[in-house]
Amino acid sequence: MKQRASRGVTMLEVMTTMAVMLLGVAAAMTVVSQTTLSNRRTLTANQAQVIAEQALEQMLTEGCQSATCTNLKDKTYTLWQTAAGALRTTAPAPSLVARMYTVNVDVDNPKEASTMEGAKLGSPPLDRIVVAGEIGTIVNVRVSVSWDEPGIRTGRQMVVLQTRMSP
Repeated sequence: MKQRASRGVTMLEVMTTMAVMLLGVAAAMTVVSQTTLSNRRTLTANQAQVIAEQALEQMLTEGCQSATCTNLKDKTYTLWQTAAGALRTTAPAPSLVARMYTVNVDVDNPKEASTMEGAKLGSPPLDRIVVAGEIGTIVNVRVSVSWDEPGIRTGRQMVVLQTRMSP
């Protein structure tokens, strides 16, 4: 019986296999990179929502302290979240990694015309009758938290929460 000589793998086959493997590894790296980026965006948006909820909760806790709710005022402030998760009201040292959030609390009070953008009362209107035929003060409170994501998204990103309250 005649024996055949064993044949090895050609250089072309090795190169083709390496190219296919390289494409597979590159695709896997792209998926991991995009997943990480997406998780970071979600984490940032979730943190902004928590900050907005805290600001709104503070306004609700403060509450209307008079029949006209004039104690509730617009305010804007800045917070930084460090990589450790701590929220700071002062800018951290440049050596600390932190994301800056701008918090804007907008209070629309029909009893103070200067707070109403374009004199719009919304629907249902803020000056509607609330209890027993009396026109009550309903205040619209809107909290927006914005941040930048340089190199990831263009423009400022924002989370907005809103509620209405009355005395």
